[in-house]
This record gives sequence, structure tokens and C-alpha cells, in this order.
Amino acid sequence: MSVSARLPILVLLGGSLGICAGLWDLSSAALSGTLLLLALSGFALSAAAPKLALPIVAAIALGVLAANLMAPQPPGVRLGPLPRGLISAAVATVPAGLGALGAAVAARLFGSRT
Repeated sequence: MSVSARLPILVLLGGSLGICAGLWDLSSAALSGTLLLLALSGFALSAAAPKLALPIVAAIALGVLAANLMAPQPPGVRLGPLPRGLISAAVATVPAGLGALGAAVAARLFGSRT
């Protein structure tokens, strides 16, 4: 399967995993599980196509933003859904990007040229 044929599939999966991570973040008190989910999502999807790491990470971040916009306002939060979602999406790019970077390094070390 060519790289261009994989793009829509990987972007949809990235957005879905971003929504899952965003909802988990809103419902969980611990941050470590959310960070792990974001990093593993970035790694797994970027391992399928290392050249598509940037759109995959962007899709994950947009999924986190969508989750924040769809979810009800948590009690005691002063920020509205949009500022809270933008901050969460910006923060989500770090672990997802590191996961994608890890996939690119692994692909380079193990000789995958996909």
C-alpha cells in the first residue's frame, strides 16, 4: 500500500486515538496514563509510515482538541472549552511527537524505508 493511500487511514486513527486520550485526560486524575497513550499512539501510527509523522501528530492533537470541545465542563475549571482544548492540544503534541520521533529512529535503525 502506498504512502498516499495510508494517509487518510492513519489520520483518522490518529484523530480517534486523540479523542480517546483527551477524554481519558478529562476523566482521570493522573496525567501519566494520558501521556503514555499519546506517546504510544504517535509511535504506533508513525511506525506504519514514518514519512507521515507530522500529519499523524497533528491529527492526534486535533483529536484532543475535539474531545475537549465535546466534553462537558469539569467542575472548578475557569477556562472555557476552547482555551482549555487549545492548551491540551498544544501539550499533546509533545508526547505524540516524541513517540513519532521514536518510531522514525526505530525505522532508521531497523532499515524500514516506508
